[in-house]
Amino acid sequence: MSINIVSSSTRVACRIQFGLFWQQFMVRKQHRWSSERLILYSYFIGLILSGTVALSLPLSWGGSDGLPRVALIDAFFTAVSAVCVTGLITIDTALWSRAGQGIILLLIQAGGLGIVTFGMLYLVLPRVRISLKSTKLLRESFVVEQMPQARHMIGSILSTTLIVEGLGAAFLIFAFRRAETEAPVFEGIFHAVSAFCNAGFSLFSSGLVPFRGNVLVNIVLMILIIVGGIGFMVIRDLSRKFREPRKPLMFHTRIMLIAVPLFIIFGWIGYLALDDTEVFTNLPAGERYMAALFQSITTRTAGFNTVDQSSLSATSRWMTLVLMLVGGGSGSTAGGIKVSTAFILFIVLFRGVNERGDIRLLRRRIPSEDVSRAAMFFLKAVALLFISILLLGILERPGYTEFTTSQIIFECVSALGTVGLSMGITGALSIGGKIVIALTMFAGRVGLFSLVIRYAGDRAETLIEYPKGEVLIG
Repeated sequence: MSINIVSSSTRVACRIQFGLFWQQFMVRKQHRWSSERLILYSYFIGLILSGTVALSLPLSWGGSDGLPRVALIDAFFTAVSAVCVTGLITIDTALWSRAGQGIILLLIQAGGLGIVTFGMLYLVLPRVRISLKSTKLLRESFVVEQMPQARHMIGSILSTTLIVEGLGAAFLIFAFRRAETEAPVFEGIFHAVSAFCNAGFSLFSSGLVPFRGNVLVNIVLMILIIVGGIGFMVIRDLSRKFREPRKPLMFHTRIMLIAVPLFIIFGWIGYLALDDTEVFTNLPAGERYMAALFQSITTRTAGFNTVDQSSLSATSRWMTLVLMLVGGGSGSTAGGIKVSTAFILFIVLFRGVNERGDIRLLRRRIPSEDVSRAAMFFLKAVALLFISILLLGILERPGYTEFTTSQIIFECVSALGTVGLSMGITGALSIGGKIVIALTMFAGRVGLFSLVIRYAGDRAETLIEYPKGEVLIG
């Protein structure tokens, strides 16, 4: 009798677990094509395809470099790089016609504010309703504390973007006119948008190397890069603090105000102290300090260059890899694993967690769930990076091609972090290599962001309580 009871209860338990599993499977299947991931991917893929078609038109190409028109793979690569605000190029941006450069500018702006545009489509356009899952996506993306203010928040983001880019463009136009460049107005607008969106595209064939000693150009671009990469919610919180001094800053803002200067100072001192090559040592003192500071700021996803990346010392290149992987702030135009994620991981590395898996910082508690998500996010980013390096290494095998292992690693990290710095191999990649880098840029801009999107129907798993399992660590 007892055997029958046990077997009967076992069958009932198995049916319950199977029913929960089937329910969870059907929920995932139902939401697979209607999820935010599909909407987000469709937006960016649509931009990329539209940009590829537009850049393939004869009017977009200047007819320079002896080519009647640009190759389709190069138009596609440029569109991906612009939409993903990376800055890696296979063709010099100066060779495009003014129409082509204007298309690149629009792609940078649309890609840099991609998730903001996504929110606008669902919050502002008439007859379009935003789902609860979409509000959750916006909340997680911009650290929104009150979703009823979403319309006002997105409007302030767009107005802030226009104001900051407008001011930056005005200063850059003045600086380029003093430098007697070819088209200071368009160049000022283009570089202001590119810097604020952390894109790294430049209209000058040698990048910003000719302006390495121009104080105004360097300062304006560094400010635009920092403001664009710190995150819109931080900007909004700081402006609210300025209007209402008694209100405390958000915890996320306080972390960013600590972490961002630390990363900048770390890179600045590191480049000055560790790089003994002629890249920095042959420069005048003031220009050397400014070049090292600009390198530290631009490395975290901006991608402009005032020094030759391939001429840096091996130690400086490794430090560049770390800074490129870190990236900018959450809810910003920048890429990478984000400053807050890296900051949490560094705290765990040096201080550890308490018995509940939490972190105590600035009289606040970072819960174990956020610590686990930061670790998961980092591990998935490393996995994507490993796959990219593996594929590019297979297609562009060191020893069989002119590329070295360090160049391949540098290119993949730059693409995943949507930085745009290169050791000069991008244009020489094969078609397969260009596709790998394009997919890596897309993964760094869209794929990493989509990792934080969680399904709302994953509740069945919480109904099952499994026995505790002991695992030996270390």
